[in-house]
Amino acid sequence: MIKIGIFVEGQTERIFVVKFLSEYLGGEHNFSRTEIINLGSKGTKIITERNFPHADFYFLIFDTTGDGNVVPAILERADNMIKNRGFRYILALEDLYDRPRNKKKYVLNQFNRLTAKFTFQDRLKLILAIMEIEAWFLADYNLFSRLNSIATPKFINQELNINLIDKNPESYNHPAEIINKIYKLCGMKYKKREQQTYNIVYNVDFDFLCSDEIIEKVKSWKYFVSCIDESISS
Repeated sequence: MIKIGIFVEGQTERIFVVKFLSEYLGGEHNFSRTEIINLGSKGTKIITERNFPHADFYFLIFDTTGDGNVVPAILERADNMIKNRGFRYILALEDLYDRPRNKKKYVLNQFNRLTAKFTFQDRLKLILAIMEIEAWFLADYNLFSRLNSIATPKFINQELNINLIDKNPESYNHPAEIINKIYKLCGMKYKKREQQTYNIVYNVDFDFLCSDEIIEKVKSWKYFVSCIDESISS
């Protein structure tokens, strides 16, 4: 069984990653997983555990519950996970949001510098969603019409001058606010609440999101998928 760790910033990313893995690997029964959340000074808590003895993959999904917590959590745990617990890869997924987009290279270089002490550095990957993971939701431009039939790409463009089809969602400085503007058209607000996250993530068309059109358009998403591919196939 191939063991992979994925460290995320919060609830939205955790829910998205689990649903993506289920869709990408052909169903939840095809991989085992443990979801853990950080409780700060109180330690950690397992919130979900699914074990399938014949599954080829095991994922530890660690919700660090806060911006800036992902890399420190990995630095603290990577040595034990790789050397003692048999993990093949550890992936870090975080938003670039709250840092200028021109700092992307600096952030990646910092990660490489901090992980240079590990002999297995090549198995530690940092994926930066530009600027937020919500950009990946926006890439599925028919998503909102599944949530509310009036919210077609044409209607959104007419009302908000937001062209979901042609514009690269990574170009928005605050993708979550773009989603909130779209929600307001339907009399709702997007506040990243748990049920809202499940609702939006479970309406994403992952086949479309993994199409050549979107993979080539949204580079941070492409890199995330390539990291998953590398980790499950090596």
